[in-house]
Amino acid sequence: MKEMAEEAKTRSIRSILSDKRTSAYRKYKDLTIGDKGFFHLLIYEILSFFLVPLPGALGTLLRRVIYKGIFRSCGRGMIVGRNCVFRHPSKISIGSNVTIDDLTLIDARGADGEGILFEDGVIINRNSIVQSKGGDIVIGESVSIGANSTIVSRSGIWIDEDTVIAGGCNIAAGTFDYSDLSKRIAELEMTTAGPIVIGKNVWLARGVTILDGVRIGDDAIISAGSVVTGNIPPRSIAHGNPAKVVFTRR
Repeated sequence: MKEMAEEAKTRSIRSILSDKRTSAYRKYKDLTIGDKGFFHLLIYEILSFFLVPLPGALGTLLRRVIYKGIFRSCGRGMIVGRNCVFRHPSKISIGSNVTIDDLTLIDARGADGEGILFEDGVIINRNSIVQSKGGDIVIGESVSIGANSTIVSRSGIWIDEDTVIAGGCNIAAGTFDYSDLSKRIAELEMTTAGPIVIGKNVWLARGVTILDGVRIGDDAIISAGSVVTGNIPPRSIAHGNPAKVVFTRR
């Protein structure tokens, strides 16, 4: 069973869904709760059916109280909006006073170690995605993630405290190894240059894209629409595609 769980963790969602040897039940279980038993799946389904779409203050209160039992750990004062999806919740840790807005996906399928960790005061605005396809995702204290943003890890993502990420940003590690032209794109393996690390008090303006292996230093600002392909030093203001340092804050 452990070997099957490890194999499922390293396989892509595409490969899991297209595997003809695996039953539909097993595929669904791998994608939602992993190697947990049928009882955990039953609880997950009941919560999803009754609590996920429940509106108003009652829905918010019940999710705050009952969701604590499915996460690895959960602090006080959590707010979870409507129609949020949590995959592999036993790998998700949530601090105190964390807000997760409507229509958000938190997927810890590929995480290990810390899993996905939201420290105290994290705000994730509506329709965002935080997904581990490999490695941990740690979002530090008082970090704000704007609406319609995507954070996808291949070998880990760390975002330090007080960082502000505007709407529509894309932080995504990994790329295809396309050197073998005999293979279709869908058959290619993903590679990664290493984790993405974003320092303290960083501001990513609207629509910024952060690519594989990038490190952004403390107090940096990345202007709207920029694509960051290389490291940005602390206190720098960077702009463009690829982003270049245009000013250093004093």
